[in-house]
Amino acid sequence: MAVTFTNNFKNILDKLESLLESEFKGSLPIYKGNSVPNGVNQALQLIPVGSTLLDYMTNSETREFSVSIKFLFNEININEKALDHILRQVSRIEALVHDNMIVTLSDSTKASDCRLESTQLNADEELGIYIVNFDYKCLHTITF
Repeated sequence: MAVTFTNNFKNILDKLESLLESEFKGSLPIYKGNSVPNGVNQALQLIPVGSTLLDYMTNSETREFSVSIKFLFNEININEKALDHILRQVSRIEALVHDNMIVTLSDSTKASDCRLESTQLNADEELGIYIVNFDYKCLHTITF
């Protein structure tokens, strides 16, 4: 017997991508998964990390979904002007997520408590790029 399901990860990733695309209007390409094409100077990566069951009842469940957002800047030796650009983008992403703590997904359900739990800035010397890692989390309740 086949089960009925909704791909909640896809719905959350699609909404997050839509919010970011609306904010950056094509100036910052967005990729899902671990692959960013060579030669891209800066980009955002959305990588699903996992979900945790928080509440389980006979007619519903609430899960916390985790997504890694990476801002990639194709330069390892950052001067003051480049660092200022990176920090402006970081603050803009943080403000965007804060302004969208509750979002409606494509299946008309809502993700709530959407937040960035941490932001880490560092250079990856092996890859020769500067990477900002955001830990995005949100809650989603589905009813059976």
